Amino acid sequence: MALLRHQILVALAAGALAACASGASSLRDFVAEGTPPRRGMTIAVLPLENLSAHPHAGQIMGQLVATELYNRRLFIQIEESDVRRRLIDKRLDGKEIGRETVAREVAEALDVDAVLVGSVQDFGYRYGLRPDPAVAVTARLVGRDGAVLWGGSFSEVGAPSAAGDTVTATAQRLAAQIADRLAARTAPAAR
Repeated sequence: MALLRHQILVALAAGALAACASGASSLRDFVAEGTPPRRGMTIAVLPLENLSAHPHAGQIMGQLVATELYNRRLFIQIEESDVRRRLIDKRLDGKEIGRETVAREVAEALDVDAVLVGSVQDFGYRYGLRPDPAVAVTARLVGRDGAVLWGGSFSEVGAPSAAGDTVTATAQRLAAQIADRLAARTAPAAR
């Protein structure tokens, strides 16, 4: 009887540790009715607006999402250095670039069908009983006409850093989830 009780306690403890070591995700997205994004569109992924304490979170997340989208070959993407060069040539400095009206102007200036814009609200560790890596992002694909074709809010809390998870790994998982959600909402190429 004592052995059975010990095995049950060990199993419960292992389950509790596993629950503590796992992260949590929150994903909510939508697609515009009647005008979903289409495979083969030309897009530019802009650095996301940084609302977090990390000084480069917006640039990091923009690059991670761009890489994940490129790997899925959903769209024709303008390369990051080409985006920067074109923005400089058109004298667009990036301020308020996430607003739909500005995003429309950027899409026109870059000669793309849509731009991916958004913001990073959280990019770091949450301290409490344990330090958990946490990343939160909003993203929108804005068409050349200013219409939001797709958008969503996404967050990921990784396993405690003691379990070996990092902010970078959490951000990479979240970028993959964002690309997966956009891929699931993308219509076939227009014929």
